[in-house]
Amino acid sequence: MARQKVARKITVPAGSPLTERDYELFLLEAYGLLCRHSLYFAPTEDVNALELAHLIPETPETILAIYIGINDCVCNKALITPFLPRHEHNNVFVFDPAVYSGDQDVPAGTIDVRTMVNAFEPPNETWDSTWTYVAMQDPEQSYENLWKEKGYIDTISAKQEDFTMMTDSSKSKLCVFVAPKVFDHPVNSARTYLKEARRRGDKTADQFTIPLGLEPHLEGLVPVVLQRGEKLFIADPNFGPCPHAWSNLHPDNSQYAVVNENSAVPLQLANAKPPPRPEYAQRLVPPHGSADMTIDCWYQPGRIKRTPLLQGLVKG
Repeated sequence: MARQKVARKITVPAGSPLTERDYELFLLEAYGLLCRHSLYFAPTEDVNALELAHLIPETPETILAIYIGINDCVCNKALITPFLPRHEHNNVFVFDPAVYSGDQDVPAGTIDVRTMVNAFEPPNETWDSTWTYVAMQDPEQSYENLWKEKGYIDTISAKQEDFTMMTDSSKSKLCVFVAPKVFDHPVNSARTYLKEARRRGDKTADQFTIPLGLEPHLEGLVPVVLQRGEKLFIADPNFGPCPHAWSNLHPDNSQYAVVNENSAVPLQLANAKPPPRPEYAQRLVPPHGSADMTIDCWYQPGRIKRTPLLQGLVKG
């Protein structure tokens, strides 16, 4: 905690009611909370290792601090935010634009992800930005069909996230809102404590504040209130998108909650997908650890500002 000084210039985004000092204080508070957990900062890292984002600038509660650690296959993050807007992670299938040009010209049962993902980017510079990137939209479509489709190049698998509540609920209560199908996943089925977490959610969800105008983000989702150390796997049993959001806005809270996220692409899907077309295989660098700007779809994407206000040590 010796170097608690934000050394980077914070530019207040258009529409935000917060000041530069508000952002700085939030970042410093997040840094202090994360320093209590040995999962995060190395001795030579300080508050400037954190990423700062404001997902919906006109809504102060959607400010977000992230500590990111990525290796070749796993992404570990610490997340602190009063309200995490609804989003999901889609597997993205890449096609030759000479076969499918994108927009409305996409394989049956899919959608051009550029229409879903604000500030879309390919996963790295070896993936051509002119290729056509699609996600499945029709549940009748299948991975196997798309892999056999003419013009198919490769698949960018969406990560599945395992959330762990790191903070004692006597200090900070957090309610995760998630698609009900998440409880059909074998990982969550084996976590017997999640039945009680669901009961707590049903009992206390109305105690959590939802920022004005963001109530639609929770439609169709169910509440889960985790205790410290409890985990929730944000994953569809069939590898599809799993919408989720959370509120850390409760009248009894004295601090923000720290939520740890471990994420990786599902091994079964990675093993099942065919190799990329030979003419591309030698030069395509696979996405490492995280490909958020390719696969993350946010509800009301036009309102979401995905580009960080401050980049952390690791781009993720």
